[in-house]
Amino acid sequence: MQDGHNRRARRAVMRISRRMPGPVTIAITAVLCAGFLMAQSAPKSSSQTGAPAANLNQLMRSLFFPDSNVVFFTQRYDPAEVKPASEPSASTDPLTGVFGGWDAVENSALTLADAADLLMTPGRKCSNGRDVPLANADWAQLVNGLREASMVAYKAALTKDRDKMLEASEVLSASCANCHNKYRPGASANRCRETVAPRR
Repeated sequence: MQDGHNRRARRAVMRISRRMPGPVTIAITAVLCAGFLMAQSAPKSSSQTGAPAANLNQLMRSLFFPDSNVVFFTQRYDPAEVKPASEPSASTDPLTGVFGGWDAVENSALTLADAADLLMTPGRKCSNGRDVPLANADWAQLVNGLREASMVAYKAALTKDRDKMLEASEVLSASCANCHNKYRPGASANRCRETVAPRR
């Protein structure tokens, strides 16, 4: 693709140079060449530069924990009764922000569903420096369980039925616990290490 652009640029410079006197041609050629050099050395996107920015613990604290709490909020309270913040656009609480109430619950459930893909990002580390266990067959199943549970929560939120949200919250909580019980037992040193249930 770059070669095609380069050929077209060379042809354009040749056409310009036939019509214009020397100094103008040199100036235009210099500008075009600078542009092509900048395009060739454009910064790489984050997906091309290597490891993800956040470790698994940071991802849990910044995204999964707060968004799941918005869903779990419905176990005790009705999101429709949450009053907007005095400045909704500046609110740090999704339930009191511009897209608050039930919209916040729907949005948080969808965020959890889509964010499940972040748990499968190659190169992500656990807080103890161990690799996230992407190669373990059950890891993908646990991540998919989170994705499916999040969609159960989203569909329940669309109904605005708190009984359905109670059931959906239990499904979401179980999907979190399934993974935490296996890959987040106790001490930080054990995180991302598969734990085996003791024999009886």
